[in-house]
Amino acid sequence: MLPPVHEKLATIDVIRRNDAEPDLERVALIEAAVVVERAETLDDIDAAFRIERIVFEESGYGHMPQELDAQSTFYLAKSVATGEPIGCLRMIAGAPEPLPMMAMPLSGEWIERLARVAPHQLCEYGAMAVPSYVHADLGFTVAKALFREGYIHTLAEGIEWSGLVMEPRRARALARWNGLLFEQAGPTTFYMGGDVATFVASPRALYDSTIQLNPGFAAYVLKKLNPADYPILRGLIENSADTSLIPSSGF
Repeated sequence: MLPPVHEKLATIDVIRRNDAEPDLERVALIEAAVVVERAETLDDIDAAFRIERIVFEESGYGHMPQELDAQSTFYLAKSVATGEPIGCLRMIAGAPEPLPMMAMPLSGEWIERLARVAPHQLCEYGAMAVPSYVHADLGFTVAKALFREGYIHTLAEGIEWSGLVMEPRRARALARWNGLLFEQAGPTTFYMGGDVATFVASPRALYDSTIQLNPGFAAYVLKKLNPADYPILRGLIENSADTSLIPSSGF
């Protein structure tokens, strides 16, 4: 039995239907209008649950299993102008409950590889939700910002492998717009109205892909995190072929 819906992908206007390129100039103008923060107060956590529920209802899908709530961390996108919550991302830790993506079909190589990883070093990008009332361009920007925070979350938590269940076209869009290049770990399966598969990546692979595909994103990560405080990030930078991101003063 396939897992309950979690990343099929309950988002609105994250990618255009035909993968068409959005108006990047307009996105740049409005990107400063969105801020993403970890949901830590009860009000913010309630807002994240509410947005997730709204988007799932809009899409006609089910809901996340309650047993995953205790091992989930939410990131909440808000309008800078109004403070209104306009999107959320659920990051699911690998224990104590197994990750939903692990119930999807996986290739033999990935079954063996992931079986060697301690559960606490696995993480899944769970439901990412942007309601339909959010403007199309702003919706794209919110989704981009949320995925950025998800990647930073994996660095901060020292995650060895992260993954998500998505359509292959979405994987292409993540690589194109965020520089996040995930590897397909199993066959595509028709699930909840679409052809989806599990995609996984290590912090090393994602860091290398951002350097090559979106160096601006890599610079954004360094603005959010001090490499001296995060050994995994410091190691990625020091071992990178691109030395331009190493602070002139060192770590």
